Amino acid sequence: MSRRSFFATAAGGLLLSAGTFGQDQRGHPVSLSAWLRVAPDDTILIMISQSEMGQGISTTLPVALADELGADWSKVKTEWSQFDPAYRHPQYGWMFTGNSESTSTFYPIMRTMGAAAREMLVQATAVKLKVDATSLQVRDSRIIDPTSGRSVGFGEMAENAARLPVPDKPALKPDSDLTMIGKPQPRRDIPPKVNGSAIFGIDVKVPGMAVAAIRRAPAQGGKLESYDRAGILARPGVIAAVEIASGLAVVADRYWTAKRALDEGGPVFAEGPLAGYATGSQRADHMARLKTGDFTVKRSDGDARARLAVAPRVFEATYEIPTQAHATMEPMNCTAHVTADSCELWAPTQGVEITQAIVKEMTGFSDSQIVINRTFLGGGFGRRLLADFVRIAVQVAKVVNRPVKVIWSREEDFAYDAYRPPMTHAVSAALGADGLPSAMVHRIVSPSHMLYVFPRSMIKAQQPWDRPIAPPSEYDAMAVEGVLDPPYAIADYHVEQNYVETPLPVSVWRTTGHGPNNFVLETFLDELAHAAGKDALDYRLALARNDSRAVAVLKTVAAMSAWGRPTPKGQGRGLALAKAFGGYAAQVVDVSVDGKDIHPLHVWTALDCGKTLDPGIAAANVEGGLVWGLSGLRTEVTFEKGAVQQTNFDAFDPVHLWETPKTETRFVESGAKIGGTGELGPVPTHAAFCNAVFAATGERIRALPLSRHGYRLV
Repeated sequence: MSRRSFFATAAGGLLLSAGTFGQDQRGHPVSLSAWLRVAPDDTILIMISQSEMGQGISTTLPVALADELGADWSKVKTEWSQFDPAYRHPQYGWMFTGNSESTSTFYPIMRTMGAAAREMLVQATAVKLKVDATSLQVRDSRIIDPTSGRSVGFGEMAENAARLPVPDKPALKPDSDLTMIGKPQPRRDIPPKVNGSAIFGIDVKVPGMAVAAIRRAPAQGGKLESYDRAGILARPGVIAAVEIASGLAVVADRYWTAKRALDEGGPVFAEGPLAGYATGSQRADHMARLKTGDFTVKRSDGDARARLAVAPRVFEATYEIPTQAHATMEPMNCTAHVTADSCELWAPTQGVEITQAIVKEMTGFSDSQIVINRTFLGGGFGRRLLADFVRIAVQVAKVVNRPVKVIWSREEDFAYDAYRPPMTHAVSAALGADGLPSAMVHRIVSPSHMLYVFPRSMIKAQQPWDRPIAPPSEYDAMAVEGVLDPPYAIADYHVEQNYVETPLPVSVWRTTGHGPNNFVLETFLDELAHAAGKDALDYRLALARNDSRAVAVLKTVAAMSAWGRPTPKGQGRGLALAKAFGGYAAQVVDVSVDGKDIHPLHVWTALDCGKTLDPGIAAANVEGGLVWGLSGLRTEVTFEKGAVQQTNFDAFDPVHLWETPKTETRFVESGAKIGGTGELGPVPTHAAFCNAVFAATGERIRALPLSRHGYRLV
C-alpha cells in the first residue's frame, strides 16, 4: 500500500492534515524544484523537509514559499519529503529536524524556491502573452497582464515554466508585498489533532500488520539469558519471538497479546557494562574531576586566572545539573515492512538521514528501495533524532516477513533513553571597583552531548551510524554553549571543559547545552549583583551595554513585568537573559513560597528571533517551552546498578495544565538574521525561577531539581 493511499484512507482524505495531492486531477503535476509541484488545476504541492512535532513547522515553511510565490493558499497542499540530498541542512550536509534550526535554515530556502518558481512562471507567461515579463503581476496562483486584463493560472504555465533554467538568484519580494509572512496563520496540524484524524507513529495501521512489544535488561547493555520460548509461542495470537540486543521482542496480532506473553515469558537478564553505574558515584566523580581532571580550553580572553589570583573580591560557586529523560508523551515506536527488494517505514522521526543510513546498512538496499513515511511526532525534544527504535523494527520485520509495528512500553522508553547528560559546573569571578565582573572562569565537567547526533558525513564516519561517535573537539562545543559566547562584556574570560567518557548513553535534550549553562551563568550573575548591591536588571544592562539586542529584550521584559514593583511577603521575582539559537530571550518569573512549596505565579518573556514569521506559532513555542522548563525544575532520572529508577510519570512528573502560571510573551523585531523559537523559550526559565526563589527566601539554588534543596514546585 503506497504512502499516499495509506494516509488518504487512514485520515479521511488527509495526508497528515495537509491533504493529498489529488490523484483524480487531470494531467500530471509538474515539478518546478525539489520543493514544489504544480498541477493543471492550479493545485500546488509543497514538500516539507522538516518533521512536525508541535512546533508548527508544517505551516510556517509552506507559508513562506507560498507567500513568495504568490499562491492561492487554499489550493496549497503539503507532503513530507522522502530522504533526498536536496533536503539536507546546507551547513551540516545532514537531513534532520532539531537544534531549533528549521526556520533559521529553511525559511530563506523556501523564500528562494518560491521566488525562483514565480520568475519561471512569469517568464513562461510573458512568452505566451508576448509581453514584457516585468509588466506582469502575480497573485492568487495567477499571472496577470494588467494592461490587457488577461491572466493565466499557474497550472496552465507550469509545463512551459519547467523547461526554463532555474534562476540562481531570484529577486525576493519586499516585505511590504508579503501578505501572510509575519501574521498569525491557522495551523494546518491543529484540526486533525483536535478531531482525532491526525496520524502519529503509534496510530499507524497497515494491511496485514502485526504488533510487537519488547523487553530488555533493566540496565542498558545487559544480555538476555533465558526465557520461556515455548510458552510464549503457544499463546493464542502470538506470531513470533525475536531476540534483539539486550532483550526480546514478541510479535502478535495485538499489542496487549504481545505484552502479556512477554510479561509471562519469564525473561532473565545478565548484567552489562552499566552495572556499576550509580548517580551518587557519578556526582562524586564529577566533583573529583573539578579538582584533578584534564580540561580542554574552549575560550580564553585575556588572563582570567591571573586576574582572579590577585583580585580582592572573588566569588565562587559550583552547580550540579541532573540527568534528564526525554519522556516524550508518545513512546518510541516504528512500523516496518521489509521485502526481498524494498523496505518501507512509518516512523515519527526527527532523524531522516540517519534512519535512511541504518536501513541501508541493515538491508543492503539502495536509497530508491527505501521509503520513509513520516508521521506526526508525539514529542521529539531531540530523542527522535536517534534511530535505535527504527533498527529494532527493521530487525523484527525481517524475521516475520510482514509489516510489524514495534511499540516500546513507557518503562522501556525511560530505561533505554539517550539521556541529557549530567553536568557539574564551577564558576568564579572577580569584581571590579564598579561591582561588575572583571574576570570570570567557567569549568564544566560533562560528556559530549553530540555522540549520537553529530552529522556523520562531516567526519566521514563508518557505519553503523547509530553508535556513539565523539566529534572532533573543535566541533564539540554543545556542553559549553551559552557561556562560550554570552551577551556580556567581561574583559578576562575563560571557558574550559573536562570531557567525561561515560558508559551511560547520552545525547541532546531540548535547550541542549544552553539551558543548563544559562542556569549557571544567570543565577551566578544574580549572586554577583546582590553582592555588589546592584539591581539585577541594572546589573545586566550594564554588562550587556555593547549588545543592543540584549538590552532591548531586557528593557521590554522589565516594562512588561513592571520590574521594580514591590512584591508581597512570601513572594519573589527573578530575571534571566539568554542568548541562544540565534535569538535573545529575557524572562521574569514571579513565585510564591509557602514553607517548601513553590508556586509559579506569572511569567513574562520578551524574545527577539530577528523576524517573527508567525506570532501565534512563535508564542506557542515560547510558552510551551516554558512548561518544559518548569518541568525540568522537578524532574530527573537517577540510577542504581545501571538501572534507571524513574520508569513512568508517577516518579517523573512534568508540570500539569492546572499548575501552569499566567504567561505573557512579546516579540522584539530587530530585523537580525532569523533565529529559532522552539528551544529558546525555556533557556532562561530555570535561572529566572531560581532567582525568584532567592528573592523570596534568601536561599540560592545551585543544584537541580529543586528537591535537592528540599523544595517542591507545586
